Amino acid sequence: MMLPPLGKNNIQTTIHECFSIMREMNDHNGFESYINYVYEDFLNLFDNSSYRIVESYPDYIYKTSDLIKLAGRRYEKKRNEINYFKKHYDASFEKFYPRHIADALLMIDQWKREKVQESNLFNHSETHYQYSLIHEAEAAKCAIIFSEELGLTGATIAINGRIEGITLGENITSHTASVLIEKTNNVFHGMPQVIYQQFCASDFSGVEYINAGEDWGIEGLKRAKMSYHPCMLAKKFLIYGK
Repeated sequence: MMLPPLGKNNIQTTIHECFSIMREMNDHNGFESYINYVYEDFLNLFDNSSYRIVESYPDYIYKTSDLIKLAGRRYEKKRNEINYFKKHYDASFEKFYPRHIADALLMIDQWKREKVQESNLFNHSETHYQYSLIHEAEAAKCAIIFSEELGLTGATIAINGRIEGITLGENITSHTASVLIEKTNNVFHGMPQVIYQQFCASDFSGVEYINAGEDWGIEGLKRAKMSYHPCMLAKKFLIYGK
């Protein structure tokens, strides 16, 4: 697939060339060609009547100050979870450095094993579901290994000297950052809330918004993202050939 940025000059020709490249690579492999992560205003830059436009899952956008302060009654549960974690676990929050890579990869492998076991326990053992977990874990490991080359920043949480949580993100623009990956050991109640809040505070306090990505239509992930009360849902689209 292709994805923006694709420039703003001669978009019609650019998109035509994108599909030519994709078809050359995809058609004989049985894959469908499309342009992903298209923002709404991009659709106004070219004649899209020759293409099939499909609305995708939106991105969840939050005010950074909300994620850091967690103020008010609507964030009371988040504050309680954070307080529980701090009370019951002797944890250290650290900025992610290359020296953390090996231990972080071990943590991702453990996360993957637990998720696969969990899917078997709840009869979610479909091959597609387990493959998606494996791909998700491998993508996280690649991001960890190549974080410096990709320009990602990150943070870890360790308990008893062992990494039990990791998150990675990046600045997208001068006013928006994106939290791309967050993996934690579910044994430690409140850890996801702690690492999310502290990462936003340590790395992204200078930007106005945090983009936490989409929910891929997964109901549990949708509930988790909605529980942080996004200030907006940013529409995204797919462009297919007709």
